[in-house]
Amino acid sequence: MTSEPRELEEFLRELTRHQRRLRGLVRCLLFDSRDVEDVWQDVNVTLLRKAGEFQAGTDFWAWACSVARYQVLTHCRRLGRDRLVFDEELLRLIAEEVEQRGPVSDRRHEALQQCLEKLPGPQRQLLEMRYGPDSSLEQIAATLARPVGSVRQTLYRIRGALLACVERRLAAEGVS
Repeated sequence: MTSEPRELEEFLRELTRHQRRLRGLVRCLLFDSRDVEDVWQDVNVTLLRKAGEFQAGTDFWAWACSVARYQVLTHCRRLGRDRLVFDEELLRLIAEEVEQRGPVSDRRHEALQQCLEKLPGPQRQLLEMRYGPDSSLEQIAATLARPVGSVRQTLYRIRGALLACVERRLAAEGVS
């Protein structure tokens, strides 16, 4: 860890700010959700161990991405022939693409959050039901006493409205 409290504080702020993106990068590179969680934890532990190597004012995201790529490669080597894994070159290409799209992805996420806040309560609740743990269309339809097709169509329309909202927000900001 860094010896200066201010440097450590900046490091922790950057680490916290990039958690969602780091997990997303690992998720893009691995199939199994348990592997994603394990490797994501390994990435965080490694970043904390290497905190003293991070230079304040440099690109934390690029540095953290290289650590994450290395951890994914290490994990894939451990898996060996047990399971289907990407080769190293493909992993590198995917990781570079995710790294480059990070800022735009963050902005899209912020726009989506703003659009979700504008949804009427019942629509927001329906989305929460659908994307909650152990949720299925059949369960939601039964809970709402509606046909499955009706729930599916409503979700389709909500998603379309959210997409249009996000695209309008990003266009207004000049983000593509």
